[in-house]
Amino acid sequence: MTTSQSSIPSDDCPPVPVSERKRHTSDFQDVRLQSPSASNIYEFSPEELVDKALKALQEASIQLIEWKTLLYRRMGVPVIMKDFHYLVPDEQLQLASKVLEEDQGLPRSMPPPLLLSTGGEFYSKATLYRITRYISVARAQHLVLYPTSFSAFAPSELRLKPRLTSLPMPLCKEILVPTPPAAYASLIRMMRSYTRYDATRSTLESDLSELIGYHLYGFDGYVDTDDDELCEDLQVDQKVEDAVRVVEEWRDTQQFREEERWIADALVLVVSGKWSVEDIPWTDPLHRL
Repeated sequence: MTTSQSSIPSDDCPPVPVSERKRHTSDFQDVRLQSPSASNIYEFSPEELVDKALKALQEASIQLIEWKTLLYRRMGVPVIMKDFHYLVPDEQLQLASKVLEEDQGLPRSMPPPLLLSTGGEFYSKATLYRITRYISVARAQHLVLYPTSFSAFAPSELRLKPRLTSLPMPLCKEILVPTPPAAYASLIRMMRSYTRYDATRSTLESDLSELIGYHLYGFDGYVDTDDDELCEDLQVDQKVEDAVRVVEEWRDTQQFREEERWIADALVLVVSGKWSVEDIPWTDPLHRL
């Protein structure tokens, strides 16, 4: 059966209510129909819209924690800045939604089924606010909020730091940022809570591998560890030893939670090459029921 062209909007068409969209659509869907005047917000660039939104959230006393893409980039991973991810206290999510939707005019989006199935809870637990006119998966950009319970950080694991932005005079100048040990610990803690082949865990494994490669080893890209000559040129063995010492220092100076020494030990095993990220413990499927 063919689908009429009018039933699938292009990137340049105004959003269509969820009830009028095909269930199998591959685009993001706006939760509510926006008024024509709402499109005026897109006179600003995505980064300007994020800056305005973050300033408004902070003025509403909503705590924001830099997470995922932004945090990884700060730690040296050359990720493309498409979406802007932040953690927000669970009890402040409703207020944050009011600020962003009603005050800032950002439409709340629903991800397409394919992303929900392949991205797991990184999409099902996310609240997305569209910051571009585009609705296609390839071109749409979002400000993404997650409940802090999804990846909980203790206050002692956060530092107030200048926000990463290309804007010369940002409205939002500082943001809470997890310390490197806390960032690694949160990924491993989350990995432990999912079954071995869960889609969310697969994303976490990929994130952890990239962080170790770029942040701890200091590689500039993928390194074929089977290429002995290349590894010798890049001093891979020395970089691995140095990275192990860094993690052991974090562990010995109590930069991991006291009750989570297993996380430090697991990270040492992975960084040393004795384990792969897939070897980090997972939960039994029966425990997820």
